[in-house]
Amino acid sequence: MRRLIVSILKNDYFRNKGTLFWNFIFPIVLYLILVSIFGGMPSSMNLRIGIVGDSKILKSVFDNLPSGIKVIEIEEPEKALKYGRVDACIIIPENFDSLFSQALFLSKTKVRVPVRITVAYAAERQESIALANIISSILESLDLQIRKLKEVKVEYKKKERENINYSHFVFPAILLVGIMSVGLFTVPYQLVLYKEQGILKRLLASPLSKYGYLVVLIVCGLFAMTMTSTGIMVLARVVYGVSRLSLNFFGGVLFSFLTFLSISFLMVSLFKSFSALGAASQVFNQIFMFMGGFYFDVSNVPWPLKAFVLGNPATYLVDYLRGNLGYKMIYSNHLLVPVIWIAVSLILFLFRWRQVMVVE
Repeated sequence: MRRLIVSILKNDYFRNKGTLFWNFIFPIVLYLILVSIFGGMPSSMNLRIGIVGDSKILKSVFDNLPSGIKVIEIEEPEKALKYGRVDACIIIPENFDSLFSQALFLSKTKVRVPVRITVAYAAERQESIALANIISSILESLDLQIRKLKEVKVEYKKKERENINYSHFVFPAILLVGIMSVGLFTVPYQLVLYKEQGILKRLLASPLSKYGYLVVLIVCGLFAMTMTSTGIMVLARVVYGVSRLSLNFFGGVLFSFLTFLSISFLMVSLFKSFSALGAASQVFNQIFMFMGGFYFDVSNVPWPLKAFVLGNPATYLVDYLRGNLGYKMIYSNHLLVPVIWIAVSLILFLFRWRQVMVVE
């Protein structure tokens, strides 16, 4: 069995130029290209304004803010600022709309009735100061006497994902690209090609059993996944300074190995011919990548695309790995969906074991 493992790795993984490129070289090249293109771009603006009180007028005013600035209703402005839920707060007096209409009417006369609105901000955060000044300018443009700017002394807490280092942010996605290259292409391709070329028949005519060949297949796949992941990690560590690789992170990588390895068994259970398997692999790969949030946020896509996001194991795997690098996790229950995929894949594979491993 050991000789067979060495032979498969040597001939099918390292001497095959196509497999060598897609498994080991392509993820690293993709990483370098993405970071060189997008790494120097500033991170997208992600600011939040908290409003305490109710006003239809102000809501209509702030509906036209640039993308990246969101307005939310809150109740405790100091807590919201302290824990980074918002970057600045607008505290509206009761009956603001009525006071505003009265002041607007009297502004045409010599009578000036000030409408006082408090804009609270955290002086320890530069983005909070800047946003407070923007809010004040907008409010003053309403031609009212809005002069109360309140500096709130709060414990400084940096917002998660405030400054995105793109080389760190895309690192887990590149890891999964390498893992999927092995799990969705190399492992299932090897089994189907060995069947079509008659190699599997000759192997099973030897003392090697079907279960023994399955073990060989798994060992080769895990070895290849380990090699490509190690290469990406070394590049990320040496070139881009990615250093927060905890035991939980490595556990997430290993769990990703098992998830996509299981999915490879699902694929060979459903698709017997190499041509059908090749088409299916491409479909699975594209859905997992682009509906998994590898390169852009997909948490707010509309239905029915949302179903592809929430039912996608890659969505939770990449989110979990990013969470272990210090980024805010978007989803919860990171184990549930991948475990369902693993269970369904293995059950179907075992149920169709004879059809998958039969050699005509």
